[in-house]
Amino acid sequence: MQDFLEIKDGRRILAMVFRRRLQADGVKFLTPQSYPLQVGLLQHPGGKKIKAHRHRNLRYKVNTTQEFLYIASGELEATIYRNDWTVVKKVILRPGDFILSVAGGHGFRVLKKCRIIEIKQGPYPGDTKAKIFKPGE
Repeated sequence: MQDFLEIKDGRRILAMVFRRRLQADGVKFLTPQSYPLQVGLLQHPGGKKIKAHRHRNLRYKVNTTQEFLYIASGELEATIYRNDWTVVKKVILRPGDFILSVAGGHGFRVLKKCRIIEIKQGPYPGDTKAKIFKPGE
């Protein structure tokens, strides 16, 4: 099993799966700099000091929603779709794994009771305005 998996439709990345055993020496950003959600992995030894800081008020132009899920516990099957709802890949996510949905569609089936942390752009306008559901779902 790979530590990192890109799920693609041709050359277009639909999702990025990161396994819990993925390692970083310090700070390692896992997504391209152009993505509206930047996912990084930080691993530091005990005693490491990270400088106190705050973030500037910046305005970002974002024309897509990316969604990040961290599987804290349980087991989840993720199905990744093309825009026409053709299945590209199914992948099982376990505790410590995380996935970034970049493009296309996705659906999930809980295999074992899950605790999932989700992060996406906000403010969230609600399902009716934000989502296009697969017909028949």
